[in-house]
Amino acid sequence: MRIVLIISDTLRWDHLGASGNTWIRTPNLDRLAAESLVFPRAYTGSFPTLPHRTDLLTGRWIYPYRGWAPLPVDEPVLAEILGEAGYTTMLINDTPHLCKENFYFHRGYTAWKWNRGQEGDRSIADDIPVDLPCAPEKIRGPERMRRYHYRWRARHWHTERDTFVARTMQDAADWIEANYRRSDFFLHIDTFDPHEPWDPPPHYVDRYDPGYAGEIVDHPPYARLDEIGVTPEEVRHARALYAGEVSLVDTWVGRVLEKLELCGILDDTLVVFHSDHGFNVGDHGRFGKCCQGRGQLDWPFFEEVSHVPFFVRAPDGPRGGTHPFLAQAVDVMPTILDMAGVRAPASVRGESLLPALRNDPMPERPVAITTRALAVPNAQAARQTVSITDGVWTLHYRGNEQPWELYNIRDDPRQVRDLARTARPEAERLHAAHIELMRFAGVQERILALRDRLP
Repeated sequence: MRIVLIISDTLRWDHLGASGNTWIRTPNLDRLAAESLVFPRAYTGSFPTLPHRTDLLTGRWIYPYRGWAPLPVDEPVLAEILGEAGYTTMLINDTPHLCKENFYFHRGYTAWKWNRGQEGDRSIADDIPVDLPCAPEKIRGPERMRRYHYRWRARHWHTERDTFVARTMQDAADWIEANYRRSDFFLHIDTFDPHEPWDPPPHYVDRYDPGYAGEIVDHPPYARLDEIGVTPEEVRHARALYAGEVSLVDTWVGRVLEKLELCGILDDTLVVFHSDHGFNVGDHGRFGKCCQGRGQLDWPFFEEVSHVPFFVRAPDGPRGGTHPFLAQAVDVMPTILDMAGVRAPASVRGESLLPALRNDPMPERPVAITTRALAVPNAQAARQTVSITDGVWTLHYRGNEQPWELYNIRDDPRQVRDLARTARPEAERLHAAHIELMRFAGVQERILALRDRLP
């Protein structure tokens, strides 16, 4: 079987036409969704980028025992398993963390290509003079960004084809063209876009905020808006920048889908499209996906951060439709292996989605959990935010002694009405389900003891 896995970093579910968005242009992803089985209740598991990829490549939640760390050397991973089954495996990425600093997320692939230059990747030493796009206090790591990403952009970008997602998706399309006659391949495409910095070509931005002439806040600190002094106009333009990035990703994912179609193999190829998390682009009065060391409680993983796209376009699978299963990254590995007829290792904790693709019953997953690592039984683990959802109710829980929040995301999708005082039974139910899922995932009992009651 031919398998194409596409990961887009920091892509919010609610920014696609397939989710009901009416102001952002995403025709290619909308078409993919219309030809796939869509899991509209898909949520981030282990957070953020590297933990998510570890969930995906090992088929088990990593938050019980590892955080931001290299791919485990002692665990079976997807590319190795497929390689042992005779597959040619290829990783094409511009997500900078996967291959740098000995993280080894390219382990097991027959070959791999890293398109350099994203964010703080140390890929350029030229002393090119560049101006910051806004005041330095409105940029996360301004000097690092000036030294690397902004200089890379000034040196190498001339047209849209030079952007990171364009290079990565074009490389993937070229690889498909060179390998489409292979009957068994696994192509993993991983793009950092629409992760910040948000710098799509101007014609994408002008679609969403034409005529803007102010400062460009394209790599904001993870902070409350009032902490960094941004204006409402700057926030509006930041939303346009992010929307432009989403449309840019859509354009170039379309290039990959077009190549599959032109090579005559689209309907014989398993295509999985997924993202690791979203971003508060001014939502809840914040920029960012998490709180970074300002003496505050960890931010909740609001829908804008935890709710992600998950599409499966399978040979002989549904062409359109949705499934209510609470899908997470751990389900990617067992689904791909099941579709390929390869046995999953005993360590896998995710569920194969093949029954859903065949309209057969799926095992129940009562809740989906989003959290950082809970590996050490200390004060940090006791206060670590866990967001627990059943797709209707969401509990943001921080351990036995900390305040918690409860929202009905069906009636209040933006999560502005905290129902902690009036709907405690729902919170108790979610809390009990999350303890059971954490125990199944492998969280140590001494850590669960820090989180075993609702204050």
